Amino acid sequence: MQNIYKYRLKLAKNQELRFISHLDWQNLILKIFRRLELKLVLSEGFNKMPKVSYSPALPIFLESDCELVNFQTYEKLPDNFEEEFKKNSPEGLKLISIEIPDPKEPKSLENYIQWAEYEASIKEFENSIYNFEKIRYIIEKCLSSDELLIRKKTKKGIEKLINYRNSLKSFEIKDGNLLVFVLKAGQNDVIPALRADEFLKALFERSDIFKIKRTKFFDTEFRVI
Repeated sequence: MQNIYKYRLKLAKNQELRFISHLDWQNLILKIFRRLELKLVLSEGFNKMPKVSYSPALPIFLESDCELVNFQTYEKLPDNFEEEFKKNSPEGLKLISIEIPDPKEPKSLENYIQWAEYEASIKEFENSIYNFEKIRYIIEKCLSSDELLIRKKTKKGIEKLINYRNSLKSFEIKDGNLLVFVLKAGQNDVIPALRADEFLKALFERSDIFKIKRTKFFDTEFRVI
């Protein structure tokens, strides 16, 4: 029986990469792995696929400093892996760390990750109708309310009004001009996951005035992953 080695990459996805979809992101990572000639462990069955797990999808136009990729290989990573990964990566993709996952963790990152922290700043703030007094008022009103209603379409195309209040863990202003908030992520049957852009749009009527970055992931015990 062959040895199997499990790894986790933490990656930054910035600059032009904020315009690519989650599927394109997955294909990009697999392309880099192929260029590095990694002997990836494949799934069983007729349609064999590399056993690679990704953190929850990042919406288009958002940047991130914490994208995670779990993968398995039949050989240990070479000593020059970090150097070769960098050589084969496009602008905007940065390898932050390489770790070995805890065997007790859920196999899928979608199940392991439960919360995500985001930072948002207003683009061209001087031209915005929002000042931080107004923003502070909206934040306080949101935190004191029992409801955060967002209209969503079901798979059948039916619109429903869903209360996402429990999907918001915290919300504050830091350093005078930075909005920092933690939203539900990953898979959970009790609390629905909430996208950062949809959250800001629900509060401020639009999200395109914000530059949004995902900065951290947390597990169910709210430990940083």
